[in-house]
Amino acid sequence: MDTLLIFIIALGLAMDCFTIAISNSAVSGLVKPGVPLKVAIAFAFAHLVLVFAGYWLGGVMQPMFEGLEKWVAFVVLGIIGTKMIMEGRKRHPKSKVFDINQVRVIVVLSLATAMDAFLAGIALGITGLGVYLSGIVVAITVFILTLAGMAGGGQLGMAFAQRTVFFGGAFMLMASVIFLLRLLG
Repeated sequence: MDTLLIFIIALGLAMDCFTIAISNSAVSGLVKPGVPLKVAIAFAFAHLVLVFAGYWLGGVMQPMFEGLEKWVAFVVLGIIGTKMIMEGRKRHPKSKVFDINQVRVIVVLSLATAMDAFLAGIALGITGLGVYLSGIVVAITVFILTLAGMAGGGQLGMAFAQRTVFFGGAFMLMASVIFLLRLLG
């Protein structure tokens, strides 16, 4: 069950990357050769690092939440999911389009998309779910979906990118509900 939960969280985090990858490859024009791989590696690495950093901080904070770990995870993941859905309603994917061929843009986007990974890492650290499994599953999922978004952005288009934002939030809310069910069950 923990592996499924971690995968659901990874899908939620990766959907934001997927949306940005689709948007940037569909609108920004010609993506130079090698850029999709660079973007996928940068996004995956940023998520890996920030999941680990969040997990570490969550582990440090865990004694403060003794007995409330699943409630904290429920709230944190619920906030992330709700925030993702609200952002999807407010912003159009075109507002997230930049010149993806520039290294500094790749770095900034990778850090921006990984902020939610830091918060999810805190929730995982407080609950004590496996850090290595969490980080690896998140990084691999982000890598695959980012690469797919960069490769298929032109074909998938902006309308599809608009919908993927909501899926990310839905996955995070689903993970939040799983923690709630664990509390009640």
